[in-house]
Amino acid sequence: MSITLNLDSLFTETVTDNFNFDTGSVTEFDAEAEFYTEEAITKEITELVNQAKKFGFNREKFLDWMSSISKEFLLTQTLEYWLLTYVSQTAIGSTDSWNEDYSPGAWLVECFSLKTADFIVNGVSEEYLKAQTPKYWINWAIYQFTNQASEEFTSFIENASESKVHVFKNTPIIVTTVNKTSNQGNELNFLLETDQNQFNDKTTWYYHTTDLISTESILTNGICMVGQIKQDFGGRSPSFYLNDEFKWAIDFGLQKFISSPSAIIIYDIPKILLKGKDYCHLDLSGNDKKWMNVMRKSRNFCECEADDYDSIYGPQATNYIRMIRNKHETPKEAINKNQLALKYLKLTRLIDSRIDAEMFKQIVVDAEAREVGYNSKHNNKM
Repeated sequence: MSITLNLDSLFTETVTDNFNFDTGSVTEFDAEAEFYTEEAITKEITELVNQAKKFGFNREKFLDWMSSISKEFLLTQTLEYWLLTYVSQTAIGSTDSWNEDYSPGAWLVECFSLKTADFIVNGVSEEYLKAQTPKYWINWAIYQFTNQASEEFTSFIENASESKVHVFKNTPIIVTTVNKTSNQGNELNFLLETDQNQFNDKTTWYYHTTDLISTESILTNGICMVGQIKQDFGGRSPSFYLNDEFKWAIDFGLQKFISSPSAIIIYDIPKILLKGKDYCHLDLSGNDKKWMNVMRKSRNFCECEADDYDSIYGPQATNYIRMIRNKHETPKEAINKNQLALKYLKLTRLIDSRIDAEMFKQIVVDAEAREVGYNSKHNNKM
């Protein structure tokens, strides 16, 4: 039997008007809802409402939306689930494009009934902000709000001294400072040649830029294939994207993570693995027509051949902003700026087993970038 609940009559104002991204008190709801007392259920749901307001949603609108959901079911899913569900069902206007009559922040507020969108707009470069859709950014912000790196990992990164070997969970780590104007590639190579001289062949290296939350998750659990869709190579299937040059990974981090720590993870992925008989690999480099077709269909949430492959390699585009404005815009490929998309869980698990020494973290603090190299024993089985 489903019991609906008029939530508006149950709650009193319990949170301040201060916008707070401290998610230390976020409650993950217990699936065993039948063991909850009425008082405990009310407390859990009140916390959900409070967290939604802390994120920036309108409290009354969120309460009204929740009132049609049974209280038992509310306790079976996480805060992240409910915030994502809320925006998917209540968004106003087009969340797949920007309205040129509004500033990006104002359009995010309009679409998602937010108190403010400064926490999104101020944390990313203006160029990259418009290279993704409003829907992308609200989903990303919810992920950031409802997840966090462990205190142990964060403290370790913050306190690691430079140019010395440290160990985190049996993984040796080297830290070096690189600023935006320095020759990052040469400094990184020097570090590797000095401390890990067996890893000088960079032709099979690929670079994934991410935040500390995902960094720790990858370090602990491996690559996760749950993520944003409607990206470059596959409109209806998630992908794990990697740059093929270190400088592009740094550039991406400096655009997307202006005010928060970021990381670069380096993977050793030989071509013989991608193109082996066990996996289907699509190489779009050198085939302009096929690349444009895949890129356009993927960005417009259309079925395309890319969704059927285990991995895809090809150029990045230079006109993402125009492509979001106009779904008929012809993609224009970047010169010497390519990416690899991993799309098959079995393949990513095999690649995870090859991480070996090739893991580096970039942390941006006061306009300075720090690469943190994660090194473990080389796996000679591959």
